[in-house]
Amino acid sequence: MNHAVLGASLALLCLFAGCSTPERVVTYPAKPPAEETPPEPVPVDESALRRARLLADMLYDAKNAFDDNRLMLPAGNSAYDLYQQVLVLDPGNAVALQGIEEIVLRYVSLSDDALNTGKYDEAEGLLDRAARLNRESAAVAAGRNRLLQARQNRVDVVELDPQGLRERSLEVMSTLAEVAQRIQSDQSTFLIRARTDEEGRWIYKTMREAVGGYRLRGNIDIASDPALVITTTPAMLSGGSP
Repeated sequence: MNHAVLGASLALLCLFAGCSTPERVVTYPAKPPAEETPPEPVPVDESALRRARLLADMLYDAKNAFDDNRLMLPAGNSAYDLYQQVLVLDPGNAVALQGIEEIVLRYVSLSDDALNTGKYDEAEGLLDRAARLNRESAAVAAGRNRLLQARQNRVDVVELDPQGLRERSLEVMSTLAEVAQRIQSDQSTFLIRARTDEEGRWIYKTMREAVGGYRLRGNIDIASDPALVITTTPAMLSGGSP
């Protein structure tokens, strides 16, 4: 068989067998990504940065003065003066305004402490300082109402012998019993000023035993000069309900 016949035969065989000529796949190189342009650097405002740091330092100093109870004194180095300096640089600074309000509330709290020990003039002076910072404060108004009510009360202070307390003497126990009976009769409230918590608890226990376990309404305050501060309201003095 010659070559021509053989080639024709093979062609016919492929045709009937379903042979196909393989397609040629051409692969193109990927397009390189475009280079990103870096953003322009944001210029730093050195003046604003220095101002922010200064305000932060001033607020920190003011908070330290507040924690140290330097509320309005000494002049120039008190919490109030430091907060005012912040407001000069940054009017409406929320932290400074809140700090001044906290000073007002601290004065009201100190006034209540003085009131509870019968120091009415001191309590009034503290409320006056609070009012200088915020005359519209509801907390100051409430404090004045408490002071007004307290001034109508009768306050008696019974000094206690420090040595007799230390020795738990019969004389001191007799005094405590007498005072306890008066407190029960007048339905008064009282404050125990004691040098230690243990001493204060002993005073209260002795007084309560003297009235047969009657629950006396009293608190204990730590102080260097032991005493009983007894408060009786007008209603109690007239025989009304407390």
